[in-house]
Amino acid sequence: MKKIILGMLASCFLLTASVTQTKAQVNVSLNIGTWTPPAEYADANYYYLPDVNSYYYVPTHQYVYLSGGNWVWRNTLLARYSYYNINDGYKVAVYRPNPYRYYRYDRVKYARYRGVKNVIIRDRYYRPRTKVITHTRYVNRPTRVINRTRYVNRPAKVVRHTKYVNRPSRVVNRTRIVNRPSHTKIRTVTHVNRPAHHGGKSHGKGHH
Repeated sequence: MKKIILGMLASCFLLTASVTQTKAQVNVSLNIGTWTPPAEYADANYYYLPDVNSYYYVPTHQYVYLSGGNWVWRNTLLARYSYYNINDGYKVAVYRPNPYRYYRYDRVKYARYRGVKNVIIRDRYYRPRTKVITHTRYVNRPTRVINRTRYVNRPAKVVRHTKYVNRPSRVVNRTRIVNRPSHTKIRTVTHVNRPAHHGGKSHGKGHH
């Protein structure tokens, strides 16, 4: 009787251990199967996973990979990748629409990072969505002192103008002779008060 009781207790213990192990495996599978990017990488919807040659689509928490020559979205990876843990695998945030179209490029470029753990990078198509502009405003800056000098009662500017009044008259004699068939006309213009020349003789002709 005692042996029977011990056998039953042993069976219960094994059954409990089996159930606990199964729950643990389920929890591990759930943890391995889904992943949410950190806040600083939340602007990327797709991530390339070089360890499994697949992409991860964040909005639906699905893997995107080739199956039978077609791209498919699945909640889990292929059976041969059952060892893979997306939480610590190498991930590349890709910022191209439908990035799996560039799979050949990504597979070659990121192949060297297979096996690298706990690293997330952005691809070269990343463009920050938010433009940060820092404005600095100085308050209570020291007063700027400007000394200006103004001249008052400056000396007047003297301008001398010379005006000649009662200058000597200039005498010009012009004689115009017109020889027309009918008559001869002599026109004489005389200006009087012509000043005498100094230092020489004065010659003039009188007309009566």
